[in-house]
Amino acid sequence: MARNARRQFARRLRELREFELGEKITQEGLAAAFSATRSLSGAAISAWENGDSDKRPSDERLKQYALLFSSPDNLHPKPTVPPESSLDKQARQRFVELRRELHRLRDEADQEARRERSVAPAAAPRNEMWAHDRSDDIMVVTSEVAEDRLPENARPRNVNYSRLARYGNIDAFFELYVRLAAMGYQNRHHRSANDRGIDLEQTLVLIGGPGRNRLTRNYLQLLDLPVRQQAAPFGKPEFFVTSDGEELRPRVADFADGEQELVEDIGLFVRARNPANPHTDVTICTGCFTAGTLAAVRAFSNQDVADANIEVVKSKVGRITDFFVLFRVPVVNGRVPAPRLSISLLDAQPV
Repeated sequence: MARNARRQFARRLRELREFELGEKITQEGLAAAFSATRSLSGAAISAWENGDSDKRPSDERLKQYALLFSSPDNLHPKPTVPPESSLDKQARQRFVELRRELHRLRDEADQEARRERSVAPAAAPRNEMWAHDRSDDIMVVTSEVAEDRLPENARPRNVNYSRLARYGNIDAFFELYVRLAAMGYQNRHHRSANDRGIDLEQTLVLIGGPGRNRLTRNYLQLLDLPVRQQAAPFGKPEFFVTSDGEELRPRVADFADGEQELVEDIGLFVRARNPANPHTDVTICTGCFTAGTLAAVRAFSNQDVADANIEVVKSKVGRITDFFVLFRVPVVNGRVPAPRLSISLLDAQPV
């Protein structure tokens, strides 16, 4: 928000000191003149004359301004604030006018400051699932488009090269990355799964399944979950296999016009202690199709459902650390609503 009123008030105070009576008074000289009744520093005068500062003089100090600058006689032999009773008719008129002007300018500055505070952005809602120190590094690693399906601008030698063009699960990646920013994470980083040199000891968020995200593949093995995501050839959906051998697959509908549409996917969300560093954690968001991955991201980052979903996890697992949830994901005309685990949960267990 612009600080026009505050800067105008500060500028007027500086003009009084430097030009009003034809002689410039230093900030220290003005402070000394104002210190007869109560001590004041030159630094305070400097703050009042700074439009970017929110320090402004009190009613008592504004009266001293108006008295001092009511007549040039008050500057000799040194700047002195005269008693109000000593003012002649001309000086009294100037005193009244100047005091009224300064009060008006200060009131406008105060009102502007109050308006700015009233429209200041609210603090991000607290989300228990994302309770890391906001100054810690957090690395989001998303899947990568298969080499034989990379667009031309995803190749580094292309003159129109775009690094993000090779990112897979782009909807889920961008949604989570934006939500992390909104939650106040200051040190966010992102890479694609095939990038080398990723620091695995920091807090990690892995997006996409084992078929296209090698870190997801590795961490699912290290965590030894009772549910397994089975990779599949490109174009074929991955699926989940439970500990008792049940296969959980997405549902694709065949319509009379010959079109096929995904109507239900499966999503998996994992939060666990990072095997590479027990002081950090790893989060995995994955699904059979991209819809399931997007739903896994939304399950605990979309504030409309996050709190209720966290309560479901607490009731099933007893904690919101070291667990996984597996759930159904309805898909309507390509849209993926934020999942509500109270009605879509398939499994929830500690890790």
